[in-house]
Amino acid sequence: MELYFGENGDQRIRGDFIRRAVLRSDLVPIPLTLEADIRVDTDTVAEFAEGRSITTYGGDELEIIKSEHIQQARMQGESMAGYVRLVATLKPVTPVAFIKERAVIKHNATLSDIYRACGATLRGIEGDFAVPRFTCLAGEAHTYHIARALQEAGGVVRWRDGRLAFIALGSLFDQEPVDEIVDSASDDIKSGFLERHEIPTFYSVDADGEFVYGNRGKARTARYQPGANAISLRNMTGCLVLTKTTRLKYTQEIAAGDLIDVIGGEPLVAMTVASLFAPSADGGENEQFTRVWLGRWER
Repeated sequence: MELYFGENGDQRIRGDFIRRAVLRSDLVPIPLTLEADIRVDTDTVAEFAEGRSITTYGGDELEIIKSEHIQQARMQGESMAGYVRLVATLKPVTPVAFIKERAVIKHNATLSDIYRACGATLRGIEGDFAVPRFTCLAGEAHTYHIARALQEAGGVVRWRDGRLAFIALGSLFDQEPVDEIVDSASDDIKSGFLERHEIPTFYSVDADGEFVYGNRGKARTARYQPGANAISLRNMTGCLVLTKTTRLKYTQEIAAGDLIDVIGGEPLVAMTVASLFAPSADGGENEQFTRVWLGRWER
């Protein structure tokens, strides 16, 4: 894994200075995160403080939101050396994760407008759409309400090639697969019992006081959603259900939202992709692999 630091992101972190790093791609409002233990010295420790940036090989800039010393610094020659453990999130959307003192209330605003109102610095979102209403009160997390708007629209956001894009759940399965796995070479996760309890059907009341229902094709728990129409109610029941997990050779070519072909089964979408880089620094075990959590579309 190649990581860079510095004001211009042009100074590479030596591979043997990375004790452990996990780069994670998700289909969530903050779609890219990094967790890492990095060796620092007197000259570089300030570069890994909260608020500084780390850049990936693909050019994605992440902002450090947590940094802590995990090993007592010790003298090596004339310099102090130690390790910091940090958490970094995709910089253009990092402000969205912070609680703000002011409410954000929008009507018929695009998703990109909502992101920017919550502090993001995105230029735009591919597949942008209008959100009928968005309300995040002061002291609440913007990410929760953005996730709810995505649920009502029946899709997810993904980060790939330096752009954030909205994709409907059905469109995820219309893509060309980027990789394939053997059905037997993965861990299966199935539980219809849990699905019926955790994936509700939604209902609301229209202006005339009549009930409006979403998908009632299966017996599920029921949940009330105020002010929603039938389309939004149906969209809200649809979701990706974790079906398999698989471990691949270390790769940075797969991202959340990619379609994976399953030999002997149905194609599945990568819900989360986590790449681990843990070289044998300080005599530790060398581990480099990518784990993928795969899901199917449940409606």
